[in-house]
Amino acid sequence: MKLRLARNKDASQIISLIKKCYLDYPNCYLDVKNDSPELMNVFSYFKEKNGKFWVYETNNKVIGCMGYLPISQKYIEIHKLYIDKKYRNKGLAKKLILKVENIAAKKNFKYISLWTDTRFKEAHEMYRKLNYKKSKKTRKLYDISNTSEYNFKKNLIKYS
Repeated sequence: MKLRLARNKDASQIISLIKKCYLDYPNCYLDVKNDSPELMNVFSYFKEKNGKFWVYETNNKVIGCMGYLPISQKYIEIHKLYIDKKYRNKGLAKKLILKVENIAAKKNFKYISLWTDTRFKEAHEMYRKLNYKKSKKTRKLYDISNTSEYNFKKNLIKYS
């Protein structure tokens, strides 16, 4: 299993991975054109916004992904964390999150934020185990899945 920066040509595999993950949830659909067009050129999109996007690959097949974007000088936001069901609970998502936490700490961000579908209870549990706190913020996306999202946040502690 290899972790590497995503390339634009990974688009179809990343999209397939996310669609496959959505199958576990009722009425959850990926509408790339209207809701996630950045997936078509994921490397370029994240690079232009000073972020990064990685994929896990095994046998030339994408089995996991995640990216981050700086939102302000105070915080960065995690995006599109998905791991193929067959590869979950092996520490892959945790490794990606810790990678972003290290980047955030080195760049002196104060906190990390992420939005997650209210249906993704397995992910919520993982975030809690990594000391992310569910904030009071929620949002509705008004997309084809009628998505509502929770916000999770982790403050970065400075030791100096």
